[in-house]
Amino acid sequence: MILDTINLLPLFTIILFRTASVLFFSPVYNQTNLPLMIKVGLAIVITLAIFPTINSAQLTLPESMPNFILLIFKEIAIGFLIGYSATLAFGAFVMAGGLISNDMGLSIAEMVDPLFGERVSPIAQIFQITAFMLFLTLNGHHWLINALVLSYQAVPVTGFIESGATISKIIQMFSGLFVAALKISAPIMIILALIVVVSGFLARSAPQMNIFMIIFPTKILIGFVLLAVTFPFITRAMEYLLLLLRKDMLSLAGGL
Repeated sequence: MILDTINLLPLFTIILFRTASVLFFSPVYNQTNLPLMIKVGLAIVITLAIFPTINSAQLTLPESMPNFILLIFKEIAIGFLIGYSATLAFGAFVMAGGLISNDMGLSIAEMVDPLFGERVSPIAQIFQITAFMLFLTLNGHHWLINALVLSYQAVPVTGFIESGATISKIIQMFSGLFVAALKISAPIMIILALIVVVSGFLARSAPQMNIFMIIFPTKILIGFVLLAVTFPFITRAMEYLLLLLRKDMLSLAGGL
């Protein structure tokens, strides 16, 4: 019994690297305020849960150390693709909030995001926290585990990525990132742009008026009013995009 357990340790280690890579690059577990010991503990627990689903009897692990290390790097790469694909959606929300903040004139008021430790604009942080809560409400952390299990059907422990469609899927997800950010921020950005156009006409018709002293607080005020009015629709759009993320993430994991 003890000998069998020792013989399975190399396989367990390889699976642990893919699991830990998914967790460390995903939006749920890569938070800076989450202790490293908790992250490692979660990775070990999830690895123990999925380990019985791996058919270890038909696997032949490499005996040489260079090949074993190469296998570990392959596992880390697969985990990175799965985990970072979920992070892309949050990048879209941060980008949308950043675009709105720039148009409102709040880009100078950047602050450190307590979740991920990065400097983001106030609107971007609101969007990011909202998306994070929606992700947990929709059981997005379960999607990551499902994608992890599915990836072992597409790429076994001793297998390698052979599908050329994986690269095209990743490119599509990146392009969808920019399109989603523009769709979320476009309504507010268009109205704020119209304000700038109107202020330009006012400046030409009344040169003695210091239009710049009026336009900046006006844009900030109208921007927050528009955010309050459109926020329910923005959260609906976030929920829709997160559900699309689930489909794309599982498709990516199953087609590796």
